Amino acid sequence: MTGFLSTFSKPFQLAVLLWPFVSLLLTVPAAVYLYRRDNRLRPVSVLGAYAFMLYVLGLGCFTLYPWPQDPAAYCATHHLGAQLNPLQFIGDIRTDGVTAILQLGMNIVLFLPMGFFLARFFRLPSWVAVAVCCASSVCIEVAQLTGLFHLYPCAYRVCDIDDVITNTLGGAVGVALGLWCNRAFPTPRIDKTEVTMHPGFLRRCVSFTVDMGIVSMCQMLSIVLWSYLGHGTIAPEGGPFLVLPSVWFVLFEGVVPWCTHGRTIGCLLTRMTVESTQRTLPQRLAFHAARTALLYTLTIGLCTWRSPWPFVLGLATVVWWIVCKQMPYDAIGEKRRTAGNPTAGGQSS
Repeated sequence: MTGFLSTFSKPFQLAVLLWPFVSLLLTVPAAVYLYRRDNRLRPVSVLGAYAFMLYVLGLGCFTLYPWPQDPAAYCATHHLGAQLNPLQFIGDIRTDGVTAILQLGMNIVLFLPMGFFLARFFRLPSWVAVAVCCASSVCIEVAQLTGLFHLYPCAYRVCDIDDVITNTLGGAVGVALGLWCNRAFPTPRIDKTEVTMHPGFLRRCVSFTVDMGIVSMCQMLSIVLWSYLGHGTIAPEGGPFLVLPSVWFVLFEGVVPWCTHGRTIGCLLTRMTVESTQRTLPQRLAFHAARTALLYTLTIGLCTWRSPWPFVLGLATVVWWIVCKQMPYDAIGEKRRTAGNPTAGGQSS
C-alpha cells in the first residue's frame, strides 16, 4: 500500500489515508438520522451508512482530484470549457468506438450506488433520490468547469452535459434497485414515539459522540470569545484551556440529563434516556454523579491525565458491559426497576 501511494503527490497520499477515518466521522450524523427515523440502528444500517460515506468521499476524489501540480504552467497551455451538446456522445462513439461506450457505461455505474443508498437506506421518495443524483452530478460538473469553485486558477477537467445525463441515468437505475429491495425485504414497523430506557452499546456510543461534539464546539467558541474580549490567546497548558472542557462536560453530561430525566442532547436525537429505571432522589444523585465521573475519566481524563488508570478503567468498563450488558452506574437502584413502566423500551442497539 505504501509503495503504491508513493507514486502520488503528498496531498493525495494524505487524502487516501484519511479517507476511511473521515468517512467514519461522517457516519455519526447519518446514524443519528437513522435513529430518529427508525428508533433503532441495526449493524447492517451502520455498515450501509459507512459505505455510503466512503462512496461519497471517493466519488468526490475520483471526479475532482488530483489536480495538476503546476497551476501556472497548466493554465497557460490548457483552456478547457464546457461541452453542452447532449448528443455529442454519438460522435464520440463514432470516433473512439469501444472506449467511448465504456466511458458512458462507467458514468452510469459511477452513480448507481448513490441512487441505491438513497432509496434503500435513506428511503427517499424516488423522484427526490433521482433529483439528488442529478444535482450531485451538476455540482461536480460545475466544480470541474470552475476549477473546484476557483480554488484552482482554471478548469482542469472538461465539464460535459453528457456526464450529467448518464450520471442521472445511473442514479435512476440505482433507485429502481433500491425500491425493489425495499419491497423484497421490507423493514418491520417500529413505534417511533417510544423512548428506549435500556439502549444498546451502539446507541449509547452514537448519543455520547453527539454530546462530545457539542462539548468540543462549545469549548472552541469559548476560547474564541475569550480572545475576542481581549484576554489574549489561551495556551494549551493554561488553566482555562483545561477547565473549559470540564465545565462544558459537566453541564451537558451532568446537569442536562439530571434536569431532563436522563436525556442529553444526543439522547434526544437517538430517542433514548440514560436513566434505565425509576430511582429515589438519593439514588438519582448517586447515579448521575457516578455516570458523569466515569464518562469524564474515560474521555477528558484519558486525554489530559498522565496516568494509565483511565485506560485501565476503560478496559474494566468494557468487560463489565460484556458480562452484564449494562454500564456500571446502571446497577445503582436497579432493584427498583418496574416492568410495567409504559415508557420503558427493551434494550435496543
